[in-house]
Amino acid sequence: MELIEKQELIFALDIGTRTVIGLVAAVEDNDLTLLCEEVREHPGRAMFDGQIHDIPQVAAVVAEVKKALENKVGRTLDKVAVAAAGRSLHTDRVSVVQEIDQNSEIDKTFVRGVEMEALREAHRRLDESPEMKDRYYCVGHTVLGYSLDGYWLANLLGHRGSVIGCEVIATFLPGSVVNGLYAVLERCGLEPVNLTLEPIAAIDVAIPDNFRLLNLALVDMGAGTSDLAISRDGNIMAYGMVPVAGDEITEAVVDIYLVDFNTAEGIKRKISEGGDIQFIDIVGVEHSINCEELLEKIEPALDKLAGELAGNILELNDGEPPRSVFCVGGGTRIPTFTDRLARCLGISPQRVVLRDRSNLPNVKLSDEENGLAVTGPEGITVAGIASVAAKRMGFDFMSVLINGREYRLFNTRTLSVSDVLGLIQFNPRDLIGRNGKDLSFILNGERKVVFGEFARHAEIEINGKPANLQSIVKDADEIYVVKAQDGWDARGTVGDYLPQEQGVMVFLHGSKETLEPAGLVNGEPVSPGHEISPGDNVVIKLPRTVAHLLEIRGVERRTVIVNVNGEQVGLSHVLKDGDRVSWHIPEAGEEKPDLSHDCATETGGNPVDQGINVRVNGDEIILTKPNPIFIDIFRHIDFNDSHTQGVPVLKLNGEKAKYTDPLSSGDEVEVSFQKGSR
Repeated sequence: MELIEKQELIFALDIGTRTVIGLVAAVEDNDLTLLCEEVREHPGRAMFDGQIHDIPQVAAVVAEVKKALENKVGRTLDKVAVAAAGRSLHTDRVSVVQEIDQNSEIDKTFVRGVEMEALREAHRRLDESPEMKDRYYCVGHTVLGYSLDGYWLANLLGHRGSVIGCEVIATFLPGSVVNGLYAVLERCGLEPVNLTLEPIAAIDVAIPDNFRLLNLALVDMGAGTSDLAISRDGNIMAYGMVPVAGDEITEAVVDIYLVDFNTAEGIKRKISEGGDIQFIDIVGVEHSINCEELLEKIEPALDKLAGELAGNILELNDGEPPRSVFCVGGGTRIPTFTDRLARCLGISPQRVVLRDRSNLPNVKLSDEENGLAVTGPEGITVAGIASVAAKRMGFDFMSVLINGREYRLFNTRTLSVSDVLGLIQFNPRDLIGRNGKDLSFILNGERKVVFGEFARHAEIEINGKPANLQSIVKDADEIYVVKAQDGWDARGTVGDYLPQEQGVMVFLHGSKETLEPAGLVNGEPVSPGHEISPGDNVVIKLPRTVAHLLEIRGVERRTVIVNVNGEQVGLSHVLKDGDRVSWHIPEAGEEKPDLSHDCATETGGNPVDQGINVRVNGDEIILTKPNPIFIDIFRHIDFNDSHTQGVPVLKLNGEKAKYTDPLSSGDEVEVSFQKGSR
């Protein structure tokens, strides 16, 4: 192995329930070359169903494998790729949608945002699940596809639309699994550089990408657990785990022949060799049985095992049998197992096959004699662990500080800020602020919109330098995220729209007052500090007439008598500087004149007809002239106002009007002026 000293080596460990397999590999011309490996069995039952129970005992076996491989390659192995058992795996398939600005081109920020929202939804569902009592960590996700305005897309980049979505398979591991693996490696002086999942590793080499258009199933049966995966339409569509495997057969042998577990394990392994098997039971009786007899005895256990696996495969595959099943792992070597599984699935026995290393694409075997200790299906998973590490060298255990808090993460070496924030369940809504709401209302008959404040998006720093969501994160980086700030909602007060004009100075009930411009909101007088609400109807009044004065003071015009400079006046009387104004409620017996017009004053106060009620530019007035026509309302318009300059535009009940159009009670009259020559 002279070339090993010059190669970049990959050390992979498959820490199984019964055995530990260590493999050293290297990448050569885009192929993974398996150089050498070591296999050791646990001396006792240190693991159950893929879960580490006795950390010191497992660490001792791993250290033995590590030392043997170091002797073979002549180098220290201090970095390792590992996999966690599928028993600890939780997966969730999640779909989410988000509304976006349809005028913006979709870039990586939008795509990352919707993916992070999907992961957050998966986290939320996991946290709310009553079965999940342990703390789970997201160790990766696979995007199955995206949607744009309800249409399925493979890639969103560069498109435009109003609603984007994505569907992901998110994978989770409990902290106890990660911590248990890490504790074993730490005792052996090994640094984990890649963590994957056993079914992901196995399928990486057993069912390569170009096979995944077919509907295939993978069964990885070890001693304690059986991991499942389903491929279809170019993707891995589902992962699963069945808590039954080779140990079910071993335990059946224990029960049938009254032997200890290790003896039963040896008996089970000899089934594939044929011939007679000799052993001594726990009471010292010697036995000799042939393989056919043994298979007949354990047939119920084999049928039960195949039935449970088939049932889970059908459940993962939407009730349909796959086109073919690839079997890996030492547990699948039991004679007749593949035939029984095919029968339970209802497919041809030729479609259920053992997968070994002899024909794996892009995987080469060492030419060195005795370099590889495993040749059968039990060697697939460890080769897959090395293959995943070679491709991604990822799922690093990384220590990073985020806003002063330390997080230990594992993911690809191209981990971005976006990835990191997704792993720690950082709320993606804290990254992109919301613009403040606009304020829309009516001001003097015209719609007015005040725009809300623009949001301040999140600010990101890595080690004190500006960064963004796509910035790469390395081990020991210090990340500081200032959360996005929403923009202030637009606000306005009536005082913001009062004109800066000189008011009319009058003596009101003897007190000197200046009648400043005032505001009405939805017909009610308000103070300048009154907050405007969306949809309000705001009218700004210049108090130049008696009617305006009474309105802004909130006085019911029909209940009072108004005097200006000692004389009773009508509503349209125009006020001037120095006028002395007062009003009072008529006493009993006192005749109350009609304040709706000033004809009475001008004609000496002769009684007049009750008249009709009409609204002129939003103000209610009473016309007492018999058979009034449109031109009569001009007696009630203040022509001194600067807004009444230009060509008059007449409307009656929303339609164009003429000066001679007759008016009726309840009519809506509008008079405006357009700039131009008369």
